[in-house]
Amino acid sequence: MDDAEFVERMKERIESAVGRAIDLEIDNEEAQRLSVDLSAATPRVVFGADALLHDGMARMFMQYAILCLREQREVGEDEFLRYLRRN
Repeated sequence: MDDAEFVERMKERIESAVGRAIDLEIDNEEAQRLSVDLSAATPRVVFGADALLHDGMARMFMQYAILCLREQREVGEDEFLRYLRRN
């Protein structure tokens, strides 16, 4: 699978989990970046390029984005770790 297809699948999985459309971008300059911008009508999720290289990182990034989108806010590290433990 090429990178574009992988990004599209991540986007679809996030959208399916939260029940709404998102804009998903890959940041090639800041490889470990992870951000969720909820200020626009369509939330903007940015993953660093490391998500394309490491499956585990992609899964963690997606879970973080899903939690933020469901909560409608950025969540802290402790809250995210508790969320992961429950799932």
